[in-house]
Amino acid sequence: RADDGTAIFAMSDQKDVALEVLVTNEPSDPAEPQRDGDDAHQAQLTATLPPELPYAALRPEESGALGPVLCLANQNGSQVECELGNPLKRGAQVRFFLILSTSGITIHTSDLAVELALSTISEQPGLEPVVAHARVVLELPLSVTGVAVPPRLFFGGEVRGESAVRRESQVGSAISFEVTVSHRGQVLKTLGSAFLTLHWPHELPNGKWLLYPLNLEMGTPPVPCSPSANPLRLALVWPRGWGGW
Repeated sequence: RADDGTAIFAMSDQKDVALEVLVTNEPSDPAEPQRDGDDAHQAQLTATLPPELPYAALRPEESGALGPVLCLANQNGSQVECELGNPLKRGAQVRFFLILSTSGITIHTSDLAVELALSTISEQPGLEPVVAHARVVLELPLSVTGVAVPPRLFFGGEVRGESAVRRESQVGSAISFEVTVSHRGQVLKTLGSAFLTLHWPHELPNGKWLLYPLNLEMGTPPVPCSPSANPLRLALVWPRGWGGW
């Protein structure tokens, strides 16, 4: 929970969450219980749910029969009406759980609110709705791996200044880094944005190039990267039999 008591859901791959509901029919002043308190006839709870959390099921406090509680939802699960007993006896407590599906939650979901409203045909002034708030944090199990081909690289040969380099063959031996980003969680129904930042030894302390980026490719079709590769616009020489640029 947050500092203000708001529930926080760290969503990963769970299919539902539980909303605990406690309804009491107790005297307003326990010190003077004889002043008020009576059976509540046709006691009912109406829960209004956000589209991100449709109703899925009812679960009692303990295993076994549900007792007097019976919940019926509308077609899209956005509203649930629960019969709490007729009557709900004076001094009674009813505790149960509304199981809500997380199927509507997307990467854009940050806050959730469920309105709970009680009603009875018995006289009961001041029955104001209660709103249960929750915040959502999405946890995506992303992983990144990388491999260098070849795994070893030896530097040598003539050292050239940047202005003297015209062709890609003059920047030294080639090395390829293959990076794979994987998402092993549930499939997202709404596309979002993910960013990968790569750091490599770009230059030496004297300002000379160390690893010069000749080509950057990501995905199929290729996704643009920034900054672009080959900033000096060197002529790329392909092996015989390859297509040219």
